[in-house]
Amino acid sequence: MGLLALGINHKTAPVEVRERVAFAPEHMWQALRKVVHDLSLDEVVIVSTCNRTELYCVSELEGSRA
Repeated sequence: MGLLALGINHKTAPVEVRERVAFAPEHMWQALRKVVHDLSLDEVVIVSTCNRTELYCVSELEGSRA
């Protein structure tokens, strides 16, 4: 099993960068489906607020990108 956690927040990037990686609520399902499909993942959690964006990904596939 592969686990990937990545994120950006107000301490690691200016607001201009955080705005570019933020997920709007109305686009969340589309983003989740795209990440799962494009990276061959089994599970994905996206946390996106005004100060941070985090992705937690799990894959059971050997050689997956997670």
